[in-house]
Amino acid sequence: MEKEREDRQIADTALIRSVAERLATSREVEQGLADILPLLIRFLGSDFGAFLVRRESGWIVVGRGADEAFYRTLPRTARLVARAMPVVLSAIPGRLSAPRESRDGSSDSVALPLHVRRRRVGYGIFRTGKGSSPSRRTLHLLDIVGAQVGAFCENAFRCEQAENDRDRLFRANEELGCLLRFSESLHANGDADSMFRWLSREIERFVPVLGIEMVSLTGKSVVRIGSVPGAKVPAGDERLVVSRKYSETLASRYRIRAPAAGFKVKRVECIAAPCPDRSGTARRRVETPLLHEGQVVGFLAVEMPATPEDGLFIDRLISSVAGQIGLFLHKNADRERIRSLAAHDALTGLFNYRSFQDIFDREFERFCRHGRNMSLMMIDLDNFKRINDTFGHQAGDHALREVARILRTNLRKTDYAFRYGGDEFVLLMAETNAEMAAAFAQRIRMAVKREVRCEFSFSTSIGIADCHRLTSGDRGELLLLADAALYRAKNGGRDRIQVAPERPPCAVGDVASSAPRYLRPAVAEVRMVQGAV
Repeated sequence: MEKEREDRQIADTALIRSVAERLATSREVEQGLADILPLLIRFLGSDFGAFLVRRESGWIVVGRGADEAFYRTLPRTARLVARAMPVVLSAIPGRLSAPRESRDGSSDSVALPLHVRRRRVGYGIFRTGKGSSPSRRTLHLLDIVGAQVGAFCENAFRCEQAENDRDRLFRANEELGCLLRFSESLHANGDADSMFRWLSREIERFVPVLGIEMVSLTGKSVVRIGSVPGAKVPAGDERLVVSRKYSETLASRYRIRAPAAGFKVKRVECIAAPCPDRSGTARRRVETPLLHEGQVVGFLAVEMPATPEDGLFIDRLISSVAGQIGLFLHKNADRERIRSLAAHDALTGLFNYRSFQDIFDREFERFCRHGRNMSLMMIDLDNFKRINDTFGHQAGDHALREVARILRTNLRKTDYAFRYGGDEFVLLMAETNAEMAAAFAQRIRMAVKREVRCEFSFSTSIGIADCHRLTSGDRGELLLLADAALYRAKNGGRDRIQVAPERPPCAVGDVASSAPRYLRPAVAEVRMVQGAV
């Protein structure tokens, strides 16, 4: 008898030690429960058993040797758990008879609560067989095991929660860092294209981007499409399809009327080439409006794999970035508006005198470097002072606006029109000689007489000069030649066109010091030939 008691005590101690050792080597709840199930099944002489542990996301069910009928009897919902509470979740393990939940209607089972002090985290059920009843010593031992398993589950859940919190903090730190870098980038990148490239690269740090599109409605409506390097630029029909898609999207979702014809579609090489294994993956699309003070100023869409890791984090990141992009687009439109006001004349909308100085310097430098001819045309409105004095300044302003409209309508994309001052306009025409400019001036002169409708006669005098008429490399000479030609046109009776006279022929030695820079090497070579002769 004494020997029997010692053997049982040794067996009980061995069970508790084995359970503790197996739980100590397990980090996950499922693995730990699966490791100790064979020990308890063998100790109780059961044919099968299962553990049920409650966690925030639901129940963990771990079973061994059980069939489907037994699993169907396990309570997995709050209603079934409440029904089982009087026996299964008692303070002391007890004998559970479940004749209605077994196949033969007469099986006996034992249940032990998994608890931490008085708080229960789950329980285990083991079928001991028909007519089998565990002793009070066995139930007390199971209570100790239940405390061990409960403490293990509690500790594992806390470790899991700590890891989740650490990952969440790490992600939040990454998100804040991204938003900080993005905010700094908005100050560094003055144009939307640079910002769009930076945005695409930054998002690719968190998710494999398959496509990104951004629509800006401030100023001119532009659709920017992120593409891999070397992607084919969309043809006219494809651009129209993209424009129509976003026009319909904005109209249906936000009641914004944005005609498809008003969109400009731009492809920006900003996405890394996708890996081969991504080509056939399913995709999902995250779309968000770009808002500023409650108004839609754009639209952002990011295409990514259908099941990326940390999907909620990516969605939150895109939503946070969208707020900054909306503010950037609004401020960028304000900057463009201010820049346009500084570079254009407020009355006519043409470039002003300050812009003329900058553009004239650039175009003349291009002529000196590459030798491409350029014509300068000065246009003066005849008897403009008399119009202001007789009909008022409003009539004069109307005449100036009409002339500016005619110039904008007839100019090529490579030409520039300026309001030089008062009633004078200047045109810069690249790669155009004086004769070609004179034909264009005739068209302008006739359009002004025909299209400017007012109660007074209206005409223009035009003076023209091109760079091949210069005798020096000074850009001011071109302006003087055109001004002198305009003066002769006005003195010759007004309402006419005058071209500056061609440069008179001169000796090579006289030309050497005054020729444009692109001709000086040729002049020096001619001088060497003359000296040799």
